[in-house]
Amino acid sequence: MFNSFKISKFLLYLVPLMVVLVTSQTLFPFIVGKYVYFRILVDLAFIFFLLGLLFNQQESVQIGVNQRFKQLIKNPLVIAVSAFIFFFLLACLFGFDPQYSFWSNFERGEGGLQLLHFYVFFALLALLFREEKDWQKIFTMTIVGGLGMAFYGLLAGWGAEGFIGPKFGDPDFRFYGSIGNPAYVAAYAIFMLFYSAYLLISKYKDKLLSFGAIVLWLLMVVFLVVFFAAATRGAFVGLIAAVLAFISYLAFSSKRWRKWLISGAAILILLVVLSIQFKNVPLIKSSPVFSRILDISFTTKTFEDRMTIWKMAFDGWKERPILGWGPENFIQVFDRDFNIKYFKPAEGFGAWFDRAHSIYLDYLVETGILGLLSYLGIFIVFYWQLLWSSRINTDKEQIYTDKKSVSISQNPYKSVLVKGLLFAIPIAYLVQGIVLFDVSPIYLNLFLLFGFAVYKFTNNHSLKV
Repeated sequence: MFNSFKISKFLLYLVPLMVVLVTSQTLFPFIVGKYVYFRILVDLAFIFFLLGLLFNQQESVQIGVNQRFKQLIKNPLVIAVSAFIFFFLLACLFGFDPQYSFWSNFERGEGGLQLLHFYVFFALLALLFREEKDWQKIFTMTIVGGLGMAFYGLLAGWGAEGFIGPKFGDPDFRFYGSIGNPAYVAAYAIFMLFYSAYLLISKYKDKLLSFGAIVLWLLMVVFLVVFFAAATRGAFVGLIAAVLAFISYLAFSSKRWRKWLISGAAILILLVVLSIQFKNVPLIKSSPVFSRILDISFTTKTFEDRMTIWKMAFDGWKERPILGWGPENFIQVFDRDFNIKYFKPAEGFGAWFDRAHSIYLDYLVETGILGLLSYLGIFIVFYWQLLWSSRINTDKEQIYTDKKSVSISQNPYKSVLVKGLLFAIPIAYLVQGIVLFDVSPIYLNLFLLFGFAVYKFTNNHSLKV
């Protein structure tokens, strides 16, 4: 008899490949195929999970699932994610146009329905992925999807027939991949760097020059190239912030390396500051990528446009402060509070009429203060669990726990390098999100990260002491 739970897990492994899909026959080729594929797989995975609950008669399996479920409903991070989804759906219900909030549109494919699917995806990960090998497999599949995304952009850049995107050598070229927007490509590449680094540490920590480790090193180089080819300032600042956060975490966790790590962080900051200060020197100006990435100021047209639309969003929020206008309804605010400065006939009409172009203001205006606080609450709980649920003194090799416990978790997140990665990756996302909004490829990695964090912060396996 087939194992429904294994089929459900197999379908979840396939989910990250959504990023490769480009449906050129649709009006929005970089979007439609992805969310259709995602929803079908998640729905099927959920159905097979339910079949497993209904028809698997093994008492040990039933007991294991029940215990896991009871454990998860008390998990702070699961509660935080659930609260966010609850307020998101509540904002859909009481928004300006509830139907539009829930179903979204053909172009975006988001709204309440899509967030519900991401929540089911997250819940299935938390329930079914209980071993390290499960996470290593899905991270590997996510990296495979990232490579497919990069390969698509490469073929498009070479002008291959049937592949959509800018060509290499085009003025102001930026890498679109199979995502269709360089800003999302850069954010996606940051997550690929995280997965590659995690696999390197978890599988090859003591064999950094083995074949598998070398492959992961090369993959990190590939994703760095993709990241810089996307030439996105917000993601660049986010990556620098994440690297500094990673170094800082290691520095405060190990006295032995603290001096060297702090020196390294200081050198990195100095290099970035000097590069921005001297961005007009011929060497930097001659590079379209670095001249754009390092053009960080509050006077650029892009930032001025964002400031204009951010004011619209904030003014709109004041009209509906509790639950906002409802997801997907920012277009109503844009129409009501339109600032004529945003329209410049000589330069063409601005493009962001349905998003505030900031995750914080998007959630504020569309889901109100309750939605924004519940969203930020996820990260507060994430860091609380990461930093305080258990503590390790790596210098004295002693383990401390918050409670008088008779068990010590064997979860590898207690490795200082892994905890450093977990500390850094949300910072990259949160910083780049200041000037960007979430889309399905980013949501995918975000909920994958949350599911992974639930696994890492839960004592699935314990050693009796």
